[in-house]
Amino acid sequence: MATTEKKKKSKLRHIPNILSLSRIPLSISFFFLVGYPPAFLGVYGMAGAADVLDGFLARRFHWESKYGAKMDSIGDIVFLGCAISVAFWKIEKLYFAPYVYAIFGVLVAVRLVNAVITRRKFRQWGFIHNLFMKYSTVPIFFLMPVAVLTREIPNPFLAVMLAFVLLGSLEETWILMLMEEYDMDMKSIYHMRKLKNRQALEYAAEEERETTTV
Repeated sequence: MATTEKKKKSKLRHIPNILSLSRIPLSISFFFLVGYPPAFLGVYGMAGAADVLDGFLARRFHWESKYGAKMDSIGDIVFLGCAISVAFWKIEKLYFAPYVYAIFGVLVAVRLVNAVITRRKFRQWGFIHNLFMKYSTVPIFFLMPVAVLTREIPNPFLAVMLAFVLLGSLEETWILMLMEEYDMDMKSIYHMRKLKNRQALEYAAEEERETTTV
């Protein structure tokens, strides 16, 4: 009986990963559903709900894992990539000013640089889940339904939103440059410095105890 219960719990641990991966086919379907607003918004909402639920369930039931974090990053990249691509190239009558394309181009370049830094420095692929990056993408998430329904997005507002995402990406670059051991869940530069200060104090206290013992 105990073995059956353990197997059941072990299977349940995969739910957040399944939710993260489900965003990939859901996101790809955006390209085919953009001409059908009700269907598009339904699938878009499902992808957004999966994004929220995977992290919530992982934290709530302590199902976090490095593999799950990577799956979440992949889901984020595919979701945002498909949503932005649909907005730029698939929604008719949607106009973007040149400065919007410029900010978007810089943002993509910074994200690619971060991926290369992570690969070269830490021998793995991934993106830091810093809070600035997470929260700056929330308004952009809600812009997509507006674009689909109205075929219009205020360019200055979109530029500001993309600029915030760019700042979050630049903070990630900063974190990667200073980070000695890779931690995908590092929240911010502030949290990183706080952790380093605590580790330094613990190290100093340990050295003091060793000196006193001798």
